[in-house]
Amino acid sequence: MPETRLPRPVAALGHPGFALLLTGQAAALMGTWIQGTAQRWLVLELTDSPLAVGVLGAVAGLPILLFAVWGGWLADRLPRLTFLRGIHLLVLAQSAAFGVLVQYGIITLAEVLVLAFLLGVGMAFEVPARQSLVYELVGQRDITNALALHSTTFNLARFGGPAVAGFLMGAGLLCVCFYLKALSCIIVILVLTLIARRLPACNAPPAGKHRRAKFADSVREVAGFARSHRVVGPILLIVICFGILVLPYSILLPSLGRDVLGLGAREYGFLCAANGLGALFSAMFVAAFGHRGKREKWWWTGAVLFPLCLAITGVAPTYSHAVVMLFVSGFVMVIATTSAISLLQLNAPDHLRGQLMGMFTTSFMGLFPAGSLLQGTLAQYAGIRVTMTGTALAALAFVVLIWTKARPGDQGS
Repeated sequence: MPETRLPRPVAALGHPGFALLLTGQAAALMGTWIQGTAQRWLVLELTDSPLAVGVLGAVAGLPILLFAVWGGWLADRLPRLTFLRGIHLLVLAQSAAFGVLVQYGIITLAEVLVLAFLLGVGMAFEVPARQSLVYELVGQRDITNALALHSTTFNLARFGGPAVAGFLMGAGLLCVCFYLKALSCIIVILVLTLIARRLPACNAPPAGKHRRAKFADSVREVAGFARSHRVVGPILLIVICFGILVLPYSILLPSLGRDVLGLGAREYGFLCAANGLGALFSAMFVAAFGHRGKREKWWWTGAVLFPLCLAITGVAPTYSHAVVMLFVSGFVMVIATTSAISLLQLNAPDHLRGQLMGMFTTSFMGLFPAGSLLQGTLAQYAGIRVTMTGTALAALAFVVLIWTKARPGDQGS
């Protein structure tokens, strides 16, 4: 399919393969947010225990920690489109089983946890393969725009998915939430099949002797590459830090709203919405302007401002202050994460790109259970404000330390 040059804010859509992939991702992300909202509500209904909801989050996130590096390794060795279709078949079966068990009222907490774990397994293998596929579809010139457009789609689903789930659950159609996720998997499989037919070259793994490397040897190679690289190493170190100290801030927001700021459920919802709205605006901003300036400067700016904004949020004196700071936090978080993925993609050798995405996914998403446990424990004994501000300041200090050692230059890589 021939490439079409479009205006810079949507330039990546000029690559027909990416336009198709983004269509599938829009369906997949919508389904994921609908199912995620529904399964948390289901666990609360089954157990009447917020702790059980927390356990659900940990179980769902554990496969990322366990399998994302394996997923990246396989993505560099298997036909990516075929690999992705297989993963979505697994998720399709999981969601369909979920829907049937809920529809007939025979689901238990144990079954919810098993099915949530299976969805996490699918994500652990899907994310690195999809992220490396995006680079193949758009190339170096439009990778930042492609990631920003994907982030925009993600944050639109972040708004729309819970709203659809709430409507369906309110109408007594909880099982439909899971069937919609299954339907989204069918859409994705069809899209991937279409891309494979129109762009067969994108279904070929990188050629060469690297495909025969054993998993342990590949891990050593990618770890050595990351340690020695001026850009990749610092990014991964900071993302690991964020995964433990900063990104689990979302589990503190209910208590910040209710117990610290004295808010009701409606105002708490606005807190979360403000954070998501900032992320959505940032994704559109990066899509329009992310090609300007130096990518490393974008990354370091976001990496510094993200924990700083969360530290200020932790001491916000009023509801309005907290709303503003959460909006800004969402905005700079997307700048940091989009820039990080872009830089990793651009600096990765072809035969290591999937594995680097696996390492990023492990650091960014896989450490969430450990970070949640840490922040929950600190909040229990030290308080919400001390936890949110203290962990964010610790992360900020780490970023400054790494920045000083890395001495980021003016390269536009």
